[in-house]
Amino acid sequence: MTIDLLIAALVLVAVQLRMTAALMPEKARIVLAVVVFAWCMLPYPWGPAAWVLSYLASFSVASGLLAVLAIKHRIVGYYWLPVNQLRGACVLLVVLALWFYPASMGSTYLDPYSLGYGNFTLSTTLLLLGLFAWVLKAYASCIILVAAQLAFRLDLLASDNLWDYLIDPWLVCWAAGWLIRDRLLQSRANKDGGQSVTGADDDAGQSDAAR
Repeated sequence: MTIDLLIAALVLVAVQLRMTAALMPEKARIVLAVVVFAWCMLPYPWGPAAWVLSYLASFSVASGLLAVLAIKHRIVGYYWLPVNQLRGACVLLVVLALWFYPASMGSTYLDPYSLGYGNFTLSTTLLLLGLFAWVLKAYASCIILVAAQLAFRLDLLASDNLWDYLIDPWLVCWAAGWLIRDRLLQSRANKDGGQSVTGADDDAGQSDAAR
């Protein structure tokens, strides 16, 4: 439960930094982020992260990784991950969710969630997918797939299902929203004609990656 609490705290800090980006100076936001993180790490019923976990269930390892990325971006002021890398990771998460959630709710005879309890074929497939992502230089997708597998093998989260380490509904909603916003920014840049698509991509990454 400690790791679950840590990931929830990181997600809440990332949200706080995003919400206060235009409202507070940089140093004040950093101080507030430290205070929020310390508060979130308090056990139930004193910390807000524990309440979030009790109502929304646990966040995935992928959510924790992207939250760390968003926090770093908001604090240091630059974004080390290329936008096409983040776009690829979001596409991966959304595509997995489009197959996983309907199938898990009975749209097919196969229940993919049951495969998450240590199924060798699923683990091998995900690792091969991660290797394929590495070959394509989609490093963000590769890191997410490998980190989820490692965390699962180490039993770091409260869940004993691999899918709960890889994706969660809130992460999928964020990824879908980011892709929609990214597409809108590209379309706006194409219509204006004064900014290249690459420039729009950079703006999308700088302004929306912390969501």
